[in-house]
Amino acid sequence: MHLIRSTFLGKATFLLITCFLWACVDAVDPEFRYQEGLVYIDALASTVPGTSFVKITQSTREFDINTNVFIKGARVSFIESNTGNEIDLVEQDDAYIPPADFALEVGSTWELRVVLEDGREYWSEQETTLPPVEIMDVKVEYDPELLLIGDSETRAPGHSLSVTFIYPPEDDNYYYWNFQSFERLIYCATCFTSLYRNGGCITIAPALVSAIKPYYTYGCSPKCWRIRFNDDINIFSDKFTNGNEVKNFPAGKVPLFTKENIVVELRQFSLTPSAHSYYETLNDIVDNNSGFNSPIPAVLVGNLFNPNDNEEFVLGRFTAVGTSTKSVFIERTFVLENQIEKDIFGQFEGLEVPVGPITTNAPCEESRYRTSILPEGWIE
Repeated sequence: MHLIRSTFLGKATFLLITCFLWACVDAVDPEFRYQEGLVYIDALASTVPGTSFVKITQSTREFDINTNVFIKGARVSFIESNTGNEIDLVEQDDAYIPPADFALEVGSTWELRVVLEDGREYWSEQETTLPPVEIMDVKVEYDPELLLIGDSETRAPGHSLSVTFIYPPEDDNYYYWNFQSFERLIYCATCFTSLYRNGGCITIAPALVSAIKPYYTYGCSPKCWRIRFNDDINIFSDKFTNGNEVKNFPAGKVPLFTKENIVVELRQFSLTPSAHSYYETLNDIVDNNSGFNSPIPAVLVGNLFNPNDNEEFVLGRFTAVGTSTKSVFIERTFVLENQIEKDIFGQFEGLEVPVGPITTNAPCEESRYRTSILPEGWIE
C-alpha cells in the first residue's frame, strides 16, 4: 500500500512544531523541524467487537529516511472509569488488540493506560461513549482514476464508498469513517530459493539450490482472506446542515490492489466534539501539506499525557466511539484496468525438490491481517 498516496495515520513523519496547533487559537502556517523519539498513540475503543485497537509508534530515522516504527513490548489496557475494570490488550502484528468479544456500552466512560518497556507511562483523559447511528445504505462506484500513486501523477483505479444515514436532529453530531476489507488469498506462503517446511520457509544446502526453482508458491489450507485497513480521514459534522438525513456522503476509497472480489466492512463512528476537532485538525494538516505525497507532520496533542512528566508533549488520541457497521460485496472481475499489485505466477513443488515430502499448501494463520473465518457478506 506504500505505493498509494500514504495517509497521515499510517505513514506520517513526526515533526515538532514551534507553536503546537492544539495550543494556538488562530490558524497559522506553522514551520516544522524533524525530531526523533516522539511517541504517537492512535487508540480507539468501540461498541462493536473486533473494531478496537491501539497503535503506538515512535519517530526515528533509518537509512537517511524519516519514518515511524511500531513500539513493541508495551503494557496496554482500557480502564472503565466508574468501576476500575481493566481490560488488557495483547500485541498482534503492528497493534495492541483487546479480547475478541470486547465492546463498550453506550454511556460508559473509559481511559487508556500505556506503559512502555523502558518504564515511560502514558495515560488518557476520560472518554464517554456516545450512541451509534445506523448506516442506512452504502453506495459503491468504480473509478479508473481513483488515487495518485506515490509521487508521480499516475492514477490508480479503485472503488469509492458513500454512505447514507439519518442522524438525531436534536444535537450537533460528529462522525468519522474507516473500513476493513477482505479479499481471497490465493497463496498463503511464497518461498524464495527455499522450501516451506515446519511452518516457514527453510533454506536448503547451497549445493542443492541450482536444482530447485527460484521460488515456490503454497496454496491456503483452509480458505483464507487477506485483511486490509484504510487509515485516511473521512469526517462529517451536521452543525451547518439542514434536515436530519445525510445521503451519499463520501466515506472512503478502496484501491484496486488486486482484481479479487472483496468485502468491505464500513464503520461509522459517533464522535464527541473534541474528538471531531482532533481529526479535523489532522485532516487540515494533510490538506495543507501538499497532499499525501510529502512528509506530513504530526503535531497534534490530543487527550494523552505523561503522568510523570508534564513537560512531554504526547501526540495522538484515545477515542471511545459508538459504532455502526455495514458490509458490502464488490465484484471486480469486470475491471479492465491494471491492478496495483503485481500477480505472482504460481510455481509448485515437483519431483525436482530434494527435500521431501512434497508440500503444496500452507496454513491460513489467524492474525490482524489474515483470517479463515468467512467474512460477513461474502458471496461465492
